[in-house]
Amino acid sequence: MSNFFVSRWFYDSSFIASANNVILSDPFWVDSPKSGVVPFEEKDMGRACTIYFEKCLTSYGFYNLMLNGSTFVPVQFRDGIAHEVDEEYIKDFVCYSLKLIPEIGVKIVDAMSIRYGWFFSKNKVLTALRPLMDKTPMTDSRSVAYRFHQNGVVKIREDEVVFQSFNELPEDKFVWVDQVIDRDFNVDLVKDYKEEEFLSDQVNNSGHQFYKWCQNLCRGRSEDGTGWVFNQDKFKSLSSGFGYLLHRYWNDYKVVILVDENIQEGAANGRTGKSVVLDDGLSHALNSVSIDAGELSKRGNKNNFIFNFVRPSTQFISFDDAREDFDFSCLFSKITGTLTCNAKYGGMIQFGKKDKPKMGISSNHAILGNGSSYVDRQHIVEVGDFYRFHKMELGKSPNKFHGGWLFDDEWSSKNWEEFDAFCVNSLRYYLGNDLVGGRSSENYQLKKLEQSVGSKVLVEVLHRFLSENLGKDIYSNQVKGMTQDELDSSLKEYLEDNGLDVPSNRKMTQVLFEVATYFEFYLNGSQNVSSSRRQKRFGSKGVNFYHVSKKMFDKGTNKVVSYDPVVRLETSKTGVGVTSISDKELLPPPVRIKDDITSDTFKDFKL
Repeated sequence: MSNFFVSRWFYDSSFIASANNVILSDPFWVDSPKSGVVPFEEKDMGRACTIYFEKCLTSYGFYNLMLNGSTFVPVQFRDGIAHEVDEEYIKDFVCYSLKLIPEIGVKIVDAMSIRYGWFFSKNKVLTALRPLMDKTPMTDSRSVAYRFHQNGVVKIREDEVVFQSFNELPEDKFVWVDQVIDRDFNVDLVKDYKEEEFLSDQVNNSGHQFYKWCQNLCRGRSEDGTGWVFNQDKFKSLSSGFGYLLHRYWNDYKVVILVDENIQEGAANGRTGKSVVLDDGLSHALNSVSIDAGELSKRGNKNNFIFNFVRPSTQFISFDDAREDFDFSCLFSKITGTLTCNAKYGGMIQFGKKDKPKMGISSNHAILGNGSSYVDRQHIVEVGDFYRFHKMELGKSPNKFHGGWLFDDEWSSKNWEEFDAFCVNSLRYYLGNDLVGGRSSENYQLKKLEQSVGSKVLVEVLHRFLSENLGKDIYSNQVKGMTQDELDSSLKEYLEDNGLDVPSNRKMTQVLFEVATYFEFYLNGSQNVSSSRRQKRFGSKGVNFYHVSKKMFDKGTNKVVSYDPVVRLETSKTGVGVTSISDKELLPPPVRIKDDITSDTFKDFKL
């Protein structure tokens, strides 16, 4: 992201000249009056290499930087900016810089080349670098975010933006050069930020192409179908999610998921503009890594090296184009805990839970998985089909709305300044409001159910079956000895009568419970498959059966307890099947700790 800044910062002529003057004061080569610069004798190579590694490489800023108290990373360091390097970069930089020494520079490099293994071999160079142990990366805090541009540092709080130079950073901190954006920041564009104006529809304002792109993703059809209506609540969810990904501190342990609002059964239409936000936009705003989401498929082997391109300076990981069988559960521990990245050819990087890269997912399908473990780790933004409709139905490409393509070579400096301003304003909105929305809509949940079950028709038939048998017992299949009512309440035959293929018994039970849970039916008083299986025998045959209800039954009884979770919790503390409880039966309220605690403070609290 910062090739220009690398060149400007580390290949600066004054920096190299200063380093060369230090090196010339204690050279590691032999300068003979007769022969000039000559290769070292074998007996002198140890001393020469010691000087080279100790003085020459440190003068050029090369060190082994210690991270997280244990990991060493080879870097080039200058005035608070660190650049991760390898032996090839070190060789190229050293040769380039030494050749700038008048008269003898080229001869020095030639002499080193004759003893290549002593000066440039990987094992020699990377192990001999001097340690740098008193620097830690500059990162965000809970309420403050930093953006690094080539002309300075943008310090962002909810209520202010301060622009400062790199020289003003704390002495014990540094910035990864890969996190420095190759653009100047225009602070004037963010001085007049007002949240109400930021959330308003920008359709009639000039410029601000990416800003408008994000808002167009939040447009839906008008009721009469003749126009498009801006959904401000959806934009709040999108912009706060975007700001959250830009904020390099895990206030919320969530992944931002951009998914199509109008998911089509059996189709992966896409073309809605999600990738422009998660891949294109954030790759120009953060040091990011894109990973093929197919590597986390539920089918086949998991790739143990999917994070092998993640480096210490990486700020964002994008999982692009998640498929129907994307296994979100593989990310559970990585979202809420530490992140360990194994390189394919050796080496390991471990991030703490607060400083690992943020993660985002784009998908044309619903992300499968139910329960709090999934919900609590997801911030879902459902993207409308504004761009897909205009492209596919009307033949109008996205560039027609914006006077050109976003992020291409024809983007002007003004376009980039406006994009960077949107990034800062999204950060301010997030810092002031946290993540807004992010819960999936009823439409998304239904599409997710249909995707999990495998068929919209199957969902509809099972819903009808449960509705028709409300208050009755239902059976997995028909066997000899059943009454007519029991025969009519048999699931297998009901599906066959509706022209559907019957899945295996295990799968049929699973999808039955999924549909029942979604439509708030209870089978044997529960929505848990494992705890609700019962059998009824007809002669020598046993058949699974379930009682269909709209209320939860207390286990072991047929007494209905309140559906309210608080009442259910209180009921569980005082006795099975109790529908009302007195104050005396409840645990005493907790006692507020006071400075004057006595032996009587907890006298009424019984364990």
